[in-house]
Amino acid sequence: MIPSRRRSPRRGFTLIELLVVIAIIAVLVALLLPAVQQAREAARRSTCRNNLKQIGIAFHSYHETHLVLPPCYLDSDPMSSESPSANDRNLNLLGWGTFLLPHLDQMNLYNQIAGSGAFNQNWTTVAAMTTASATVPAPYAKTTIATFLCPTDPNPMGAINANVSNYAKSNYTANGGSTYRRNAAGSLPTGPMYDNSRVSFQTITDGLSNVALVGERGSLGEKYATIWAGNPSDGWYYTQNAVMATNPYYGINWPEGHWNFSSAHTGGAHFLLVDGSVHFLANEIDLNTYSYLGGIADGKPVKEF
Repeated sequence: MIPSRRRSPRRGFTLIELLVVIAIIAVLVALLLPAVQQAREAARRSTCRNNLKQIGIAFHSYHETHLVLPPCYLDSDPMSSESPSANDRNLNLLGWGTFLLPHLDQMNLYNQIAGSGAFNQNWTTVAAMTTASATVPAPYAKTTIATFLCPTDPNPMGAINANVSNYAKSNYTANGGSTYRRNAAGSLPTGPMYDNSRVSFQTITDGLSNVALVGERGSLGEKYATIWAGNPSDGWYYTQNAVMATNPYYGINWPEGHWNFSSAHTGGAHFLLVDGSVHFLANEIDLNTYSYLGGIADGKPVKEF
């Protein structure tokens, strides 16, 4: 009779071996996670960049139809003194995002807004567009439009700008140049878009490739992004354009100032130039160059950016 071999008991992991395996997995995760996050942010940046390209195409389509760029926002009393209340001024304040709707495959929404009488009424009617009523069948101004949203923006409220009476948010704001609106004396801002503006490509003598048209504004701290439908007031936080020229010390992602451009991207923000090109401008951009990008006819040479 052949004696049977005794099988040695199976040996499991020792505590030390288990800890080594866990340590290896932790190291791999630590190495791979930043790469995954970078890939995701690269995809989000690409989407943001493409959004601005689509907005640029819409601006050019609008200009081809009307021979001018749309106004930054409508203001029935642009010569009024500094910032009286909206109720005192009978403001309309529909913004450039509304005018671009037909050129962003949003003709139906544009027609609904026009049908509510918003283009011919004061802000009371426009403000009503956040709530369905007999006058306004649907809350048009709360309609989320993906083209106006940067996917990197961290605002926990998502696509609704809760800081501005629950209007649909936009992460893109226009360039007003020296200021966002004309002053009481009638002096015009130096940028391509301001209250009741009708700027044509021909008047941009600095060259279409040397002037910023739209840039990013993130929902960071006191910077509340903006809203595509227009302003509910002349408030600093949510104006339809931002300042570039008069106060260049308020640069990109500057901690002070409410009117400057900003983003949640690391190192800078995307800008759409009037020629339709999109560029990522670094926080450290030369402030003179940044200022010169704000004006349409200042004659200042724009360096590489």
